[in-house]
Amino acid sequence: MSNAIDRNKKMLSTVFHIIGLLLMIEGMFMLSCCSISVYEVLTSDIQSIVTSELQAIKNLCISAGITLAVGAAMFFPRKGKELFIDKRGGFLIVTTIWIVFSLFGSLPFVLGNYIGTFTDAYFETTSGFTTTGASIMKDVESLPYGIGLWRIMTEWIGGIGIIVIMLSIIPFVGGGGMALYAAEVAGPTKSKLSPKIKETSNILIRVYLILTIVYLITYKLAGMRWFDAICFSFTTIATGGLTSRNTSAMEFSPLIQYLITCFMVVSGTNLLFLYYIVKGRFREIRKSEEFRIYISVIVIATAIVFLLIYRAEIGLEYSFRTALFQVVSVFTSSGLLNSNFMTWNAGAIVILIMLMFPGAMSGSTTGGMKLMRVILLFKCARTNVTKSLHSNAFVPVTLDKKMVNEDILFNIFTMFMLYCLTACFGFIMFIFTGVKFEEALVSAISMCSNIGVAYGSSYDGCFAHYTPLAKWTMSFMMVAARLELVTVFSIFTRSFWRR
Repeated sequence: MSNAIDRNKKMLSTVFHIIGLLLMIEGMFMLSCCSISVYEVLTSDIQSIVTSELQAIKNLCISAGITLAVGAAMFFPRKGKELFIDKRGGFLIVTTIWIVFSLFGSLPFVLGNYIGTFTDAYFETTSGFTTTGASIMKDVESLPYGIGLWRIMTEWIGGIGIIVIMLSIIPFVGGGGMALYAAEVAGPTKSKLSPKIKETSNILIRVYLILTIVYLITYKLAGMRWFDAICFSFTTIATGGLTSRNTSAMEFSPLIQYLITCFMVVSGTNLLFLYYIVKGRFREIRKSEEFRIYISVIVIATAIVFLLIYRAEIGLEYSFRTALFQVVSVFTSSGLLNSNFMTWNAGAIVILIMLMFPGAMSGSTTGGMKLMRVILLFKCARTNVTKSLHSNAFVPVTLDKKMVNEDILFNIFTMFMLYCLTACFGFIMFIFTGVKFEEALVSAISMCSNIGVAYGSSYDGCFAHYTPLAKWTMSFMMVAARLELVTVFSIFTRSFWRR
């Protein structure tokens, strides 16, 4: 018993130490958002804008100062001491940091009174860090540029993963790096490009940064203003849904909407595939069963939705563009909008709701169950049916012509059950808080898949009308879903603390 207590003390001490360092990183990100406000102050001739941006600089600096101070107080007392990071410690660090990051990340909204209540501010920040994209703000265009950039930057940080950022810049994590990496990175398998976790993290971040820059330049050349180009490059690469526009992507030209669609498809693929493309390893992509099904689902779902929504008065091209955009947006859990899909017929809406569940490819920044898991669930079902007819037959479950380990299949079934239970929990909580049946059901699936769009009165992604209890429930669901449920729920088990 005493050994377990000692291990827990060492683990908690390490958790505080690493969270302190990560909070200092968050504070630096906050300070970087002041740059756009400083630019506006120096270049704008409109006094109201200058006053607004100066206030934003003040709020960002105070928030960053608090975050840096708390982070330093947690980090430096243990600097140079041995770290204790096992799998349990990795789970606890990853879960805690998403909660703490959202807590301190909400400070700029609270101090500047840009969001009315702490509940709403925490919800908005959690939505950003988990790349869910659900919002309680109806007029985001009224925000100062610095605050608006911080709101979108939370998505960009959350997209690559807070822990992946840490592993790429911190040399002292050592052997505990794999525990953190396994707890953070999405997908049923944890593919590594290098035996060294730090090297793998560096490769992923380089790919992420290069894509962000490519998106940014392309959006600007296509006609976006710089601020919109920055925000949409951040939200597209992170497959989030928060934007700099009240109407999401509805007001942009068809060219820009097609570009956003293409970039959402790219962001929905495994980040490792993009590295393979750069290295010319196209065989790795061609043999991927998950990638082929990913593209096939987009093509088939788009064709069905197009046939369901097409009307002569709105035109062939518009019908195709909106069908393609919304299918890709929902399937990749991006949550962006280029039309009011609530005006579509029930069949098209059902297709979109069905696409919320699987999500895009494993190893991407998307939410949902991940397509690889859904594929393997169907294969397991098919295998069990075959075995029921031929009890002595050996029918392995395979993916990319390789037999899948039973431990992986067991983990997938665990994830599926936790997903269903979490969605049911959210649905019941929403019903109890007065949300209509259909809206509660779709909102529960939306939160579990980190999408952010909802059915009914909140079709535009604005959840301001939900009660505080419902918003806290959503905040928990967003964090749990972003960490693929097992990581979070394991902390609430007795065995986690008794080991």
